Order: sequence, then structure tokens, then C-alpha cells
Amino acid sequence: LTRRRGDAAIRSEPARFSGSRIVQRMPSLLADAHLPTRVVVDVVRDEAAASFYTAPGALDSIVGAWRAVLTGVGADVRIVSAAAARADRSARALVIPSSPCLTVDAREAIEAVVARGGGVIITGLTGIHDGGCRPLGYGLIIGATGASRADTLESRTMTYVTLPAGSPLTIDIPPGSRIDLNPGRQVALRVARRDAFYSDYSLQPQPAGAAPLLDAAITHAALNRGRAVYWGFELRDVVSLPWDRALGALLVRNSVAWAAGVPTASIEPWPKGRTAAATIAQDVEASFSNAQYALDSLSAARVPATFFVTSNLARDYTRLTRDLANAGEIGSHTENHRLLGGLSAKEQRGRLAITQHDLAGMLGRPVDGLRPPQEQFDLATMSAWLATGGRYLFGANDSRSASPELLPIGRDTLVLIGRVGSDDFAAVSAARNDAAGTAKVLLAEYARLRALNGLYALSYHSQLLAAPTFVPALAKVARAIAADTGVWLATTGEVAEWWRARAQIEARVRPREDGFDVTVRNRGERLVAGAVVRIDMSSLRPLGNASVVLLPAPSASARLLLPPMPGKTTRIFDVDYAGVKKRSAARVLARPRPVRRPHKRFWWLPF
Repeated sequence: LTRRRGDAAIRSEPARFSGSRIVQRMPSLLADAHLPTRVVVDVVRDEAAASFYTAPGALDSIVGAWRAVLTGVGADVRIVSAAAARADRSARALVIPSSPCLTVDAREAIEAVVARGGGVIITGLTGIHDGGCRPLGYGLIIGATGASRADTLESRTMTYVTLPAGSPLTIDIPPGSRIDLNPGRQVALRVARRDAFYSDYSLQPQPAGAAPLLDAAITHAALNRGRAVYWGFELRDVVSLPWDRALGALLVRNSVAWAAGVPTASIEPWPKGRTAAATIAQDVEASFSNAQYALDSLSAARVPATFFVTSNLARDYTRLTRDLANAGEIGSHTENHRLLGGLSAKEQRGRLAITQHDLAGMLGRPVDGLRPPQEQFDLATMSAWLATGGRYLFGANDSRSASPELLPIGRDTLVLIGRVGSDDFAAVSAARNDAAGTAKVLLAEYARLRALNGLYALSYHSQLLAAPTFVPALAKVARAIAADTGVWLATTGEVAEWWRARAQIEARVRPREDGFDVTVRNRGERLVAGAVVRIDMSSLRPLGNASVVLLPAPSASARLLLPPMPGKTTRIFDVDYAGVKKRSAARVLARPRPVRRPHKRFWWLPF
């Protein structure tokens, strides 16, 4: 190990690049995008709309994109004319994609489907002209959504759409995820309820023409006896990258399910009903001893934190390193802070084995987290970290999500904790080296990501925010986050393990006349505690008795706080509507799948 450490010190640095470049092309393991039940969906191909486009086959390409994705999510898809859609009574949802010139038949088809309790999905500039392509304005769109204003986006080199959590249209989509769109004639709305908004690359709202609040990209609303969903862009606009296509499929599934009135069950992003999450992580490198100031401030505020230490330096500060571990978590910042990504797989694995060896010697066990220097990493870095006992990586994620990601690496998986927003260097620069101003900048970043229901990761350094001059700013931010009872404050390792465990939980809902049953399955090996199931059901009535804890929920939704779920267990929970007589205990109790094993007094313990 000594010889290899010395060899590494004299090698030249690899070419510089960001790990974002690697993540950008990678898929993420997301929830299954299939509908819980098959739904008949009519996609309207209006001949009047076909005449609007100068390129032959343009409308057919748009319709074809919808047919392909709808088929993929498990819908029974039919491509129909406007007259056929008006006459049809079997479809539960109608899709009218980017049809600027819209005939009377198509408009009457919309009225018919919502009058019978179905739903409609409208996209783009649909209905801004009549059947003869004479201008009418945004009346159809505004009437369906309740928006106060609609307008097209100005020319942009790339269009971004960011999706917060908390809507039936964004279930199973990681909070604060970004979809990249090819530029086109996208429409923005000013509306009270927006399910997604146009943003810049870093997830900050970017309204049309810089007009206040004119940034809604997706919304949903009740319409007559039915439901309407509006997308200001077209499905075909979504760029052809695995991440964006996967999010597009989930959006289609959710839009169809809500429009058609199909009940859905999903696992909320954060444990115990928290609306967002936060983690505080230090790169302990230069001025290593400054970590003591941060440790004292965070311990006084009772805030758990993660410290990614440079292990060559940590060997000179063994006692401090162990104190940091006792106060939260230790991760690796490599052994010497030299770049990893770009080196050969053999070199990277050798270096990561060194840092794991050194840290395990100090702490008694390998560490789970890696913080690559300068956020430079590649597939070889991720594979090598898994091979040396690591479980997650904290680094750049192309700002494509304010949530962790579960990345497939060979036959294994790695959790990526992405850093979105400013680190302490950017915050101090923006505040012109003022500690109070630095805290203000960081708290503004926190508020922005909290509004997305995402993960705020405060990334700072031992030589800057942990230094005596700026550690009061760190303390102020930490105390503000700790005082926010709606946010889960945890170490990065705890966040990564939660995200991995959450991915193993599945839920399905079965309605009945007097309530509904929720079936929950833990596919993993480990016990999962604190999971919350969200139920979205258009026919939901006030709730009464339940065999599970019910949390406050928006209208037409229910939220169930699950008891600890042991691994490889399936349980059924009953929820009755108000006024229904309480069921017998045998019916109310959750029913675990029988497993042949000796009885244990404390069944919820994983060992």
C-alpha cells in the first residue's frame, strides 16, 4: 500500500471534465411506468390540424409518438378522427396532441368525454385556430385549465421543464427532476396550480418573456364532470436521452391515470411524511483541523452531518476523524485529493482500495460514501467504488434532479447524491466574503430546493465555511434547517440508504364501495421504516376507520404512514370511508405473507 501510494503521487493528472458529462447519458432506476389497470385512450388525429403543418407527416409523427408511449405504459390506444372521437363512448381518456387548427367535431368530442366523467389531455397550441385555421386565441386552453394568461415561449437554445413533487401528475418522479426539451413553440401559462414549470438548467423558474409567474408547463383541473390535463409542450419535444424518456413515460402514465380517474398508489419521496430533505456535507481537505470548528457548531445544534475526509490527512488527525464519525458519518474524499475520473479502472480501484484501507483502520469498518475531488468521476470510478465496498457517491448530476438517483452499474446499483445549487465557494463569492451574506445566499438556495420538495445538499469545505471567519454562517444555516419540522435532516449516507430501501417498496390500491384496500410489498431484504403511501382517487370520500395511520392529505388524496415493513413481506391495509361501521379486528389487522421461521419477540429488528 505504501508503494502504491507513492506511485500515485507522481503520476500526471487526467484531463479535466465534470462527472455531469457521464451522468447525462446514464439511465436511472425509476418506478415502473405501467398503468395499474388497462385504459382505453383515443388519440385524435384531426385533419384540420394536419393542414396547419407545412412538413408532410408532421402531425402523424406527433400522433405516432403518443401511440408508442401510451402503448408502452399499458393503455389500449386507438387513433381516431375527430368525428369518431365525438361518437365514441368507450374511451376513458382523450388525447388531442398539438392540434392548432381544431374542428367543431374535436371540440364536441372534448365536451362529450368530460360530460360522461372521463378526461382529456391537451398539448401545445391545440385549439388556437378553428377548423379553417382562422385565429381564435387561447380560449380553449384557458377554458380547460382556468389559467389567467397563456403565451408562447421566446426562442431558447434549450427548453427545460422542472417537476416538483406533490401532484398526482408527478407521482413516482423524483422531486425537482428536470426534463430537457428540444426548442419549439412551447406554451406557458399563468395559473394557480402548476404541476411543472419552465426553468433554466439549474431548476430556477424561467417564465415566458420574463413575465411574472408566466411559467407553468403542465397543469390539471376539473372540467365539467370530468378532468383536463394540459401540457404546454409536445411529447415529441423530449430529448432522446434515457433519463428524459423515462420521465416522459411516467408523465404520460400519470396524466392518463388522473384524466381517466384511475386510482393510483405511490411511495412518497421522504420518510415519515416529510415534504423535503436536507444534508450537510464537508470536504475535509486543506486546513483539516478546521473541521473541529464545524463539528462543535453542528454538535451544539444537534445536527447530524457527513465529513468526506482526505485519508492521507486523516491519518494525522485520527482522534478528530473518529470524533467526526461519532457525530455523524465519515466518507472518503480519496487518499490525496487528486483527480480520479479519467484514470484507468485499475488505477482508480487501487487508489480507492488505499483510502478504504486507511479509513477502515481508523474507524473499524469501510465507509459507504465517496466524494470525488472536483466532482470528476466516470463509470470506472463508480464501478471501483462498489468493488471496494462503497455504496453511494456524492457529486455532480448534471442538475437533472434535486433528488438522489439509483444508477445501474453492471449488475449492481450505486446511489448518486447530486449537488444542485451553490457550494460555499460560490456562496461566499456572491456575498463578497461576508459571513452573514453567505448564510443568506445558502438559505435562499435551501428555500428554493425545499419548494421543489427535493434534497438540499449543503456542500462546503474545511478551508472555507469551516474556518473561524465563516463557521457562524454554517451554524446559522444548520440551525435554520434543523428548526424546519417539515424537512428530514440526515447524513448523506442515511439519505442514500433510504433512497435504496424506498425503491424496494411497491403499493397498489383496490377501491371498494365503502373504502379501499392498499397492498404494500417490500421486495428487499431489509426492514423499511417510515414509508408513506400516497393514494390519488377522483372518487375519494371523507375517510373514517383505518388499519394504518392516516396523515393530512390534499383533496382527492390519502396518505398512509406504514408501520415498519420487514424484508420480503406483503401486507394489506384497509381504509374505510366515514360513516362505515368498524370492521372486525380480523379484517382490520395487516396480513403479512406467512414465512416459516422461529417466532421472535421483537419482529421488527432486522437481525
